[in-house]
Amino acid sequence: NRRHLFTGGTMQPTGIPVDPDQLVGQTLFSDIDPSALESIARGGWTVEKRRATRILGRGDHLEGLYTVFEGSLKLYMLSCSGDERVLRILRPGDTFGEAIMFNAIPSPVFVESLSPVRLGYFPRETITKALSSNPKFTFSMLRSMSMIMSQLIHDLETCCLQNALQRTVNYLLREAEASPPPHVEIQLPAPKAVVASTLNISAETFSRELHRLKDMGLIEINRRTIYLRDRDGLLSAAAGLTAK
Repeated sequence: NRRHLFTGGTMQPTGIPVDPDQLVGQTLFSDIDPSALESIARGGWTVEKRRATRILGRGDHLEGLYTVFEGSLKLYMLSCSGDERVLRILRPGDTFGEAIMFNAIPSPVFVESLSPVRLGYFPRETITKALSSNPKFTFSMLRSMSMIMSQLIHDLETCCLQNALQRTVNYLLREAEASPPPHVEIQLPAPKAVVASTLNISAETFSRELHRLKDMGLIEINRRTIYLRDRDGLLSAAAGLTAK
């Protein structure tokens, strides 16, 4: 796949405004009153990029933060040998770049689009002004960054203490919980190889464990759609109680 490079540091305005209504459904901005949303929207702009565009590179400096309006991206690192380890799959409602912006440090990660994306970009000045004038936004920022930290700790625990089957099952249960009721249908947010990388297993292992669960009657698979058929059985598998 051909990559399209895009400098993600000090961005020039695109001239495409941010609609304040777009911010209402964003996790970071969900608790902010309409007048504050309008002020933040005026200080940012919309960025549209095609699939396989690198939005942020390792070592880049970022003078703002991004929020995802449409599409999906992968946040990843590269090993010395060039192997890719995906840390997060970014979807609509997610943000990235906060820690890099606040701490004025080079980015330790890469961010690349998995599909055509529409992003909101908000310069540091816009964000700091909103934080200083709006306690609700300050709380939302702290909550958002705490959730990211909690997820990273959970991922570390998963990689260190769980086998491939447990990682796969816990991922399915977590995705199902975030899906619409009755929480039994999952749309994989990215190709299986990318999802597998977030679990620190190979694509082949992820596929094998999915089919193992299917053979056990716990799930059904239709391409990138997975249906949970036996939640209790999946919970037992997650606890390591499934027979080898």
